[in-house]
Amino acid sequence: MKINRINASRGLSSLGLALALALMTAITVFADNGPHGGYGPATDACAGCHRAHTAQAGKLLVNSSVALCESCHGATASGADTNVWDGVYANRASVGAYGVVGDSLKSGGFANAFMDTDDNGTPDGNSRAVTSNHLYDGASGMMWGNGALNSGAGISLALSCTNCHNPHGRSGAGGTATYRILRSIPTGSGASSGVDVSDVTTKIYTIANVNGAHNYWGESSTGLVSSWCAQCHGRYLAGSGSGHIDSTDTIFRYRHTSDASGLACTTCHVAHGTAATMGPSSGAVPWPDGGTTPNANARSSLLRLDNRGTCAKCHVTTGGGIGGGACDTCHGAPPNTGAHARHAGTGAVGYGLTGSFATATSYQYGCGECHPTDQGQHQNGAVDVLLSPGSAPSGSLKSMNASGAAYSGGICGGVYCHSGIQIISGSVGTPLVDANNQYILDSHGNFTYNPYTVTTTRVYQSTPSWNGGSITSCTACHAFPLTTSYPSVQAGVGNSHQWIDDYGYGNLHAWNMSFDPLVCRTCHYGEITQANTWTRLGDVTSYNDVPLASRMGHANGQADVAFDTVDPVVYNASSGAVTYSLASAAYIPSEKACTNVACHKLQNYVQWGTPYRWWTNECDLCHRYGLPAPPPLGAGMAASVGTSDATHSGLNPVTQPCTSCHMEPHGGK
Repeated sequence: MKINRINASRGLSSLGLALALALMTAITVFADNGPHGGYGPATDACAGCHRAHTAQAGKLLVNSSVALCESCHGATASGADTNVWDGVYANRASVGAYGVVGDSLKSGGFANAFMDTDDNGTPDGNSRAVTSNHLYDGASGMMWGNGALNSGAGISLALSCTNCHNPHGRSGAGGTATYRILRSIPTGSGASSGVDVSDVTTKIYTIANVNGAHNYWGESSTGLVSSWCAQCHGRYLAGSGSGHIDSTDTIFRYRHTSDASGLACTTCHVAHGTAATMGPSSGAVPWPDGGTTPNANARSSLLRLDNRGTCAKCHVTTGGGIGGGACDTCHGAPPNTGAHARHAGTGAVGYGLTGSFATATSYQYGCGECHPTDQGQHQNGAVDVLLSPGSAPSGSLKSMNASGAAYSGGICGGVYCHSGIQIISGSVGTPLVDANNQYILDSHGNFTYNPYTVTTTRVYQSTPSWNGGSITSCTACHAFPLTTSYPSVQAGVGNSHQWIDDYGYGNLHAWNMSFDPLVCRTCHYGEITQANTWTRLGDVTSYNDVPLASRMGHANGQADVAFDTVDPVVYNASSGAVTYSLASAAYIPSEKACTNVACHKLQNYVQWGTPYRWWTNECDLCHRYGLPAPPPLGAGMAASVGTSDATHSGLNPVTQPCTSCHMEPHGGK
């Protein structure tokens, strides 16, 4: 929340405060216990806050909700040990030790805060007036980062204690208790689904003042506090690599990692209010909407340390320099050991970082692809290699590892980046025809089929030794290219690189109708720019290795298709060389479909892995001698069967297939 008030108004009339105190003194009160849940049929707690006939505020409250909160948690109250107005743990309710008496509350304070803002290991005297705080008394402030991408800086919201806390407690799913009686959905946040931050068994409200760690406390063991905060500040929540990856939001474009894979919001910020002060540079940072007021100390943004020292805590070396994510304060980033240089680089360093940040000349995987993503496993006295996908962030390469992926004896097993795929299929019927014995075509003018199955599994290879191994062939990781065969795969479905058919012939792109096979660069240009050499045994093609021109699209978790618009596809026919340009070709990743590929002639939309058998008319989708021309992309189907020339006029491709007149593409007839 943007707020520039330093001295907060207490907002209680003397009569209201006296009345509330008189009512509450007999009640044992301690945060997410006491009157905040656990009610019985004859509970005495309700009368402390509600009146059935003489209420003075909405929801039958004896006073405003803020006044009632302050009557127990205020500076001069006696109903709770947690003095959230001054940010101090007191000894006034006699309910047991849930913190160090006189020490700082983890969330700071609303009016004053007792903190070690200069990070010298000792709190700065007594509580000092806050320089910034979350609103708590119903006033309106900006809820930064709320809303969808590119929806502005945020929205204004009137905020009080009960927006975040449920005074009745147990707001979790099924009425379970939540951490600090936090609401599953903060009122006014606009969130559609709640986040239950699990309650803790041992309740400690203060920060341990040990070895200079007075200001550092992460989120609860559930790892959900950041997600809970993000219900209001959604665009602040960011996963691994968010400092490298453009979110596309014009304001919150690149962001510090703040989800469970990185630092929690509460590692750097307090929830209630801070006494941190800001220097000339720190205090002049504009607000997300570009505004520059309030500034100076009021620009402290709930940070735990002076001058945005939370950044320096991690990113400034002992010598006063800036560390590469602070990792090189203790060791190389990446370390100069084993095969780190082949897998990592200075452009992708950060504990728990996942993703591929490769350049043209080098692979650069986030540290979290091979090491834990949990900050709690850092600096634990061991070098942890964790390859299991179980705790991997969704979308990471690690999440694609085998369930038993592990590192042992210098060898990695079950890792995605040293793997390929294997395909099997069920039976595939012939193209469907209607009652008039005409082919039933889909909206793109292609054949339709009864449902069939394609099962894709990943085949993992053992890696070379981490300490001195090397890779000399593409097939060390995967098939090159993938070749499927009958009977485990029928009709060439699932993958269109090369299929060995029922008769032992090779087909599809590697056969290329007996012309030179299509080389890797034709569809993966940029990643590969040099043409493969190749050999054929019978009709089955074998490709020779080709060097990578760029690693940016290789082993990155997806199949990247980029058509070669530099080198045309050449067919050396008996009548002379015929060339096709792929300048207009495009690939739709979500559909695994190519459009306007010139060498597909009259077929303007083709999906990867669809059926192809030369002895059916599936080859005629390109020639279309007895099929209608395909509709423009996105348009409706042509209404009736057409012909491509006078020679084929009147022919029915169902009853008179191509092979009734033409030689088989593999030399038969």
